[in-house]
Amino acid sequence: MKYSFVFVLLMVSFYATSDNFHKGENLITPYELDEDKWEVLKRVKGSFKSMMWRSKAKGMADTYIVNIQGGNKSSLTEVKRIQDAPGEKACENFESIELAMLPNQYYDSTVWRTICTNGPNFKAQILHAAIKGKDSIYHVQKIWRGEVADNEMKKWVSAFNKIYVCDTRDKNKACPKDYQKVSNF
Repeated sequence: MKYSFVFVLLMVSFYATSDNFHKGENLITPYELDEDKWEVLKRVKGSFKSMMWRSKAKGMADTYIVNIQGGNKSSLTEVKRIQDAPGEKACENFESIELAMLPNQYYDSTVWRTICTNGPNFKAQILHAAIKGKDSIYHVQKIWRGEVADNEMKKWVSAFNKIYVCDTRDKNKACPKDYQKVSNF
């Protein structure tokens, strides 16, 4: 069975009433993950919410993570610095490559890729997207351990370019119709 995620929501195209969404901002990540292949983990600690889809076959070597930090007023530069810091400290070679801003006219955003190598036998790569909303900071990651084929990276960059934030309080930032909010989150 397949399902998608609102803050992680089902993929459709039109616009909906606020009944299908959390009041206020909602992160739209139009990407479908097969629940037979992914273990879903949730964590809520105060205003921090996180969901992780971990590959049942590869474990942490293949994960998709969505983090929402409510009330966070950090700049995207600060978010990127915080996310890059562990790699800069722990990796023999670390690259942080700016890719693009998300095509979102209402909120500041950025997409970047990090590559960490430690010797000839360890390589980890993370594709990041961050959006600074009015209410929260939204951070999405796709993590791989090992090499990533160019077509796989392009597929994920394309999916990340479809991520955006809608707001039930603002008709100009309307949320898509027929999506469903993630329950218990």
